[in-house]
Amino acid sequence: MGAIACGRPSAPLRRGRSGAAWGDGPASLEIQYRRVTSGSAIDDLHGAPHGGPFHTALRSAITARGLSLERLHERLAAAGLRVSVSTLSNWQRGLSRPSRPQSLRAVAELERVLGLAAGSLGGLLDAPVHRGRRLPAPAPGTPVLPASRLRARMGVPAEPELDILAVQDEVTVTGTGWVATTRTVVRARRSGVARHVVLSHVGGDALPEIRAGRDCTLGRVRTDRAAGLVAAELLFGPLGRGETFAVKHAMTANEPEPYYGHWFRTAGQRYELTLRFDPGAGARRAYRIWRLDARSPHRDVVRLRLIDGRLAHFADFDLSPGFHGIRWTGREP
Repeated sequence: MGAIACGRPSAPLRRGRSGAAWGDGPASLEIQYRRVTSGSAIDDLHGAPHGGPFHTALRSAITARGLSLERLHERLAAAGLRVSVSTLSNWQRGLSRPSRPQSLRAVAELERVLGLAAGSLGGLLDAPVHRGRRLPAPAPGTPVLPASRLRARMGVPAEPELDILAVQDEVTVTGTGWVATTRTVVRARRSGVARHVVLSHVGGDALPEIRAGRDCTLGRVRTDRAAGLVAAELLFGPLGRGETFAVKHAMTANEPEPYYGHWFRTAGQRYELTLRFDPGAGARRAYRIWRLDARSPHRDVVRLRLIDGRLAHFADFDLSPGFHGIRWTGREP
């Protein structure tokens, strides 16, 4: 199930339909995305699975060692490798990745400087990044053309009017589906902006119901049932340029969903997700998941502890682009 705030490059998309199968074996439980603040990150990276992602492993190692990008730049330069600070920043944020021979030599030197096992970072670059041609998505996703048409029907401008600063989701999973409340903090790029458009996608036949929260009202609603899409306007008082506002809305889905999260198109945003499981929908296991784009498979980032046996939670304050969420498995009968 999903919702994206339309008309800006940072638009997040929430989806909750199952796609590719996940295993519960040890490899799937490796930490691939966690932001680590202690030396334990180094131990995790020694066994990091070769599926990546490279940028989050690099960022965790840098954080664990407490080295600045300027210092890493100097250490690489001392080894005869010229890599700019901006390039290092792009590598750790997932905006670009090493591919040239000198860049790959720099990755090997980074492993040495960061105290990692040889190949622990370089091995994460083994998975090819396909560019220049469209590949089949590994799981059913948001249909691009119908979504574009629906945004056009809602009059969403090509130039973004709002920046997304933070998203907070609280989801209650029931025996028949889930109920979600979303709080989105936006900032106006121009004066007079008075709406926020959300686009939701589900894989089943039943479209979710969208309701406006406090401080806004529900405007136009448009659907494309064949594509599993619904778009809705959330209306509020006009904002001045640079003003921020918290837009709240709720959604109800009437079919069981094994994962939930948001798409983030740009880096640097804040996201918090809480999943609560009703007694009739108890989870056996929960995992934080991530995928870079529709051409990449979901990957387990880390297994999440079920707090009190019924609640899963994570928060991240400097997201890399991609889909971020939680998947869960049901209790054994």
